[in-house]
Amino acid sequence: MNAFTPVTITIITALITSLIGPTILEWIKVNFIHKKKSDALGEAIITDEKIDLQLEILMTELGCDRICLTQFHNGGHYYPTGKSIKKFSIFYERITDKTTSVKEIFQNIPVSLFPKIFSLLYKDGEIDIPDTSTNTVDCGLFPIQGKEYKTKSFYLLAIHDLNDHFIGVLAISYYDKKHKLSLDEWILIRQKIGAIGSILTDYLRNKSN
Repeated sequence: MNAFTPVTITIITALITSLIGPTILEWIKVNFIHKKKSDALGEAIITDEKIDLQLEILMTELGCDRICLTQFHNGGHYYPTGKSIKKFSIFYERITDKTTSVKEIFQNIPVSLFPKIFSLLYKDGEIDIPDTSTNTVDCGLFPIQGKEYKTKSFYLLAIHDLNDHFIGVLAISYYDKKHKLSLDEWILIRQKIGAIGSILTDYLRNKSN
């Protein structure tokens, strides 16, 4: 004679489901959902650290007063088509003790405010202004350039991802004295530009972020 009646089996099944079900669900949350969120934050922190290291090396080797990295991003939509508005923000900045930070000022700035400078960077990849007092390049009010910041030398370099997409700009500034970059310094900067582009590509391509 079967020791378990259909009713008993139903009760036992319901009991097991009620006990194991929540446990499995919690295990999934801890090991997959929460871990995924945690890993996304961890990856962002690691990426930031890698980029900051590249900027630190450049600042030490170049002896500049400010070095910062701006990135392009979506900043809303045009009415009525919904087309994305292109903006940029300073995401990374390193400065000397005597230099004032400007990263909080230049956040969510429309790219359309600086058409000439972005056009030059898009086409040529670099803008070098070793002496701002004799500069003929119209930079407008681009971050940390011009009389407002008393910049004496100023350099801009386009950052591209591994698919050659224009994704950001590296800005290097000198305030105390004019500085014309040497060939070795240009080589170093271009190497670091490539490294930063690679780091950002790896991070931006990871859809789990």
